[in-house]
Parts: sequence; structure tokens; C-alpha cells
Amino acid sequence: MGTYAITGIKAGATTDTKPLRLEVDSWYPATKYEVQHSLFLWALRFLQDRHPSEKLSYYKIAGIHGSPYEPWDEDTSAQTKDQGYCTHDSLLFPCWHRPYVLLFEQVLYEIMENEVITKLPENRRKVWHDAAATFRLPYWDWAEKKQRGDSVVYDVPLIAKDARIEVYNLKDGSTKVKIDNPMYKFTMPDGLAMGSYGVEDVEDGTMEIPVRFSKSVGTSRWALYEPESSQSWEEGEVDNEMAANALATHKWYKGENVPLAEMTYRLFLPEYIKSFAQFATTKYNTVHDPTGYLNLEFVHNNVHNWTGGTDKYIGHMTEVPVAAFDPIFFMHHCNVDRQFAIWQALNENSTDNWFEREDEQLPDNGTWSIEKGAIDTPDTPLAPFHKDTEATYFTSNDIKDWTKWGYSYPELQPWLSEHKKDGVFKKDLYIQNIRDRLKRLYRSPEVEHAPADVIINVEYKRFALGGIPYTLYFFLGDEKELVQYQEPLYTHPNLVGYVYTFTTPVHNNADTAGCKNCKEKSTENTISTAQIPITAPLLSRVSSLTDVSTAASGYSLPSLTDSDHVADHLEKNLHWRVRVVCLPINFPSIHPLHQT
Repeated sequence: MGTYAITGIKAGATTDTKPLRLEVDSWYPATKYEVQHSLFLWALRFLQDRHPSEKLSYYKIAGIHGSPYEPWDEDTSAQTKDQGYCTHDSLLFPCWHRPYVLLFEQVLYEIMENEVITKLPENRRKVWHDAAATFRLPYWDWAEKKQRGDSVVYDVPLIAKDARIEVYNLKDGSTKVKIDNPMYKFTMPDGLAMGSYGVEDVEDGTMEIPVRFSKSVGTSRWALYEPESSQSWEEGEVDNEMAANALATHKWYKGENVPLAEMTYRLFLPEYIKSFAQFATTKYNTVHDPTGYLNLEFVHNNVHNWTGGTDKYIGHMTEVPVAAFDPIFFMHHCNVDRQFAIWQALNENSTDNWFEREDEQLPDNGTWSIEKGAIDTPDTPLAPFHKDTEATYFTSNDIKDWTKWGYSYPELQPWLSEHKKDGVFKKDLYIQNIRDRLKRLYRSPEVEHAPADVIINVEYKRFALGGIPYTLYFFLGDEKELVQYQEPLYTHPNLVGYVYTFTTPVHNNADTAGCKNCKEKSTENTISTAQIPITAPLLSRVSSLTDVSTAASGYSLPSLTDSDHVADHLEKNLHWRVRVVCLPINFPSIHPLHQT
């Protein structure tokens, strides 16, 4: 049979135009796409119902990302035992996830054609075939506000909100029925725990905070985890409201600027990020400009945490080994791919838009097919994904042009007339139209016109705690309030941003495989980078712009124009804390921060 060939969906695409991956809330529940909704939901349901031992089952595809650590679509004798596929903290981060999302999208399409449509009456099939031809996986733009009744808020997708969802009945293709929503959570098809097929607990013997993912039958989001009484968590609990609140935390200055949107906007500013390496990964390199600490992978990491849960609320999206089991993972990574494609389009003519800079070529710690210490290049195999049945791996060069694989995004339609002048395509007009759209989506006008811009640059030891993921919280205010605060830190009113490491714990048990990539990295001082813009919270303290009478003592700031005033304010009021699940870290013995 050979290897599974990932070709992308060819239906619906022409030489000049490609079907679009749409923002999920613009796609669902719009009546224009009703047939596609049912196609997608039925196909995802059928995929999740496949036996976990099947190569193209939901379980196996989700397991590629992390646990269980085993080969997928490969000859195991040709691989190094116990090494996983993770490419986090790597130049390959956005490149590797592109064929991963393609695989998921293509398998869904094949199920639509071969399993869903064939169940319909003959007279309904053409309409559904036509809808399938233009289907592409929707993306979840977590940095864009969503319409919810009369309010506009940050939120999880509507299609993932409810445990039950309405679809067309396949018996007639016209009446509606309700089914268990496959976007709400994934439940093991045979009712057995995920550990029955190899998923391991996420734990570290020194800190004794095991999370029993091996016992999970269903996936969770923001579910209360109590190890001694976790039956409901094991079955899968979802609290989308808490996830939405996390996405919108720490609003500042008229409530319009949320760090998530502001960080997303800055990713695409030409004066901000000047090379592919700076854009793509948290991995530290020596050529950082002050603005270059921001990167796509860091923003992506935080969204995993905001979606899965933190403190005593634990969901699958929070942990690398099991993140892909939550169905929302693929719409999240579809958006990451969109951001990657937008950056590529905006930087197509840049000399630093790929792997060109020798001073930014970073060593890899090894995966299934990458030797430890090898330099990641555009020809490094993106295992385990194959272009054909002959075991030919994808490379970054193969996926550089996303349109070759049968899709594009709303911002990236160079064939539209709005990008032409006198009938001729104008690249500068196209680029400006992309930038204008990004500004409308994400930019805060207050921050844009601020007299100064203030950021926190963070260098942290990624594996300081043996690979256990931890969160760095940053606050502006009186430190006494932090000491006295009894609620979870993510709810503190003075919170201005945080950094989630999104790492895989290194197992202390020698008989447990774990993630070899992470094991290798844990033995080194792997430094990663992140950035938190704090101009908006500082603007809320400027005395001429806020009601000083309502501000706590010492919180006001004369202006942002005087750097000495700003520095003094930060010296007195900027504080940080670290949490692992719900535990504070004892810094006399553990120092995960490298401060400059």
C-alpha cells in the first residue's frame, strides 16, 4: 500500500484561484454553508469513531503531535527508539504543522466523499459533492472579537460551544437531527481510557503533580482536576466560558486593547520582526533587536494555555503530549498556519524571509529523522508526513507555497480585482490591503498613537523545571496585593500579561519513554524568548488620561514621554510570579528566568 500521500484537496481549486479556509464564526452558522456544516460534523464524527488502532483514526492522527510516542506511517526499524515528532522551540515549528493540518483536512474530505455522501439519497448527492469540493478547514482567529448577541467579545468558536449540535439527517439530506458534537470534545470510540492505547500520564516524580491523562476517556477544557476524585474529568468536562474569559483577561484602557490582539498585530509589522527565525520560534538566537523577542510560537503557546486551562483547571490543550486530542486544536493551528502564510506574503521580497541567515540557523536536538545537533534547513524532512506513497517526506521548501496544496485565506486572494489597477495586479496594493485588514482586525488606536511604546522582553529557561510547563505572570501594582491575593493569579486585576512555556515533562522513570526531544533539551540551558507589550496598561495610569482619584496610591504615571518617569514607575510596580499548575516556585533553589 505504501505511505499515505498528503496532496491537499484538489477539488474546487483552479490555476488562479483556491478555495478559502474561512474564519470559523463567519462560516458557522451561516446558512450559505449549511451543507458544509453537516459534511464537516458528520465527517469528524466518523473520524472520531474509527478504532484507535487504525492509522487514519482520530486517535492516531492526534497522537502524532505527542503521546503515545510511537512511529506513524513509517518503518519503525529505520527510526531511533523513543524519539517523538515534536518541533516546538524550533525553526521548523510553523513548517511542520502545515502538513499536519493538511493531513487532518484531507482525511476529513475523503470521509465526506467516501462515507458521508454515499449514505445520502441519490437525488441529494450532487449538492453535497459540490459543497465538499470547496470545503477547507476553518480557522479559529482567537485574536478577533466575536459577535455574541448584542456584545462583541473574545470567545471560542460557536461550533465548539454545545455538547449537542444540529446537522442534516443522512437518511434524507433535508431534515435536521441532533448528534453529540464532535467539536465539543473527543470521546474514545470504544469507551476505553486513552492509556489503553499508549497515552501516558503527564507527571514529574520530583514535584508529584501527576495528571492522569492515561485515564481520560474524553477531552477536557478548563475542567477542575482533583486527582483523588476525577471521574467526571476523566470522562471529559468542558467549560468554554472560562476559556473565553481567559482569552479576554487583563483588558486595559477603555477595555479595547487585549494583549492577544496587540501581540498578533505586532507579528506583522516590518519594523518589528525582521527575519523568519525571529518570527517563527521561541528559540533564542543572538541577533535579537529589542522588538524581536515577540514570535508566533510564543503567542501560540499562550492560546494553548488559555484554551486548555491553568491553575487547578486542566484541559488537554494545555499539555503538549495530548493537546491535539482536543478537536479545537486543529482550528487553532489552522489559524497559526494562516498567520504564517500572511507573514510570508508580506515578506516575500525580504532577503531574510526563509532560512537564509547563517547566524540564525539553529541546531536541532533531534526528532524521528533529525540528528541531534543538526542545523534545521529548508530541506530537513518534516517527519512523519509524506508527499507520495513512496515514503518521500515533506520539507519546508515543499510547503513554502501554501496555494500549491489547494487552499488560501481571506486576506490572501491576489486574484481579486481590488488588488488590480487598470486590470493589472499590483503587488504594493495587495500588500497594503493586507496590512489595512490586519489593522482593522487587531490594532488598538490608543496604542498606535501613544507617545512611547513599552514592552517586557523575556528570556527564560524552557526546561528549568524538568520540562514541566510553567507560567510567568507579570503585574503592575503594589506587590503587597499579590502576597495577599488568594484567588488564582490569572484573575488578578493587575495582571498585564503572561508567558506559558508549553513544554513536555521529562519522565524520571527510566522505563517511560517520554519525549526524547524534550529529554535532550532538558539537559541543556535551552533559552526561549517572549514579549509582552504593556503600553496599554501604562496608558491607563497616565494622569491626564485617567481618573486619578480612583487610582490606588502610587499607581498614577505623569506621562509616557518621560522615560525616567516610566522607568521609575516600572521599578516600583512591575512584579512577576511563576506557577506550575497551582504551585508557586521557590526561587532560592530554582531560577527559571535569565534576566537582562
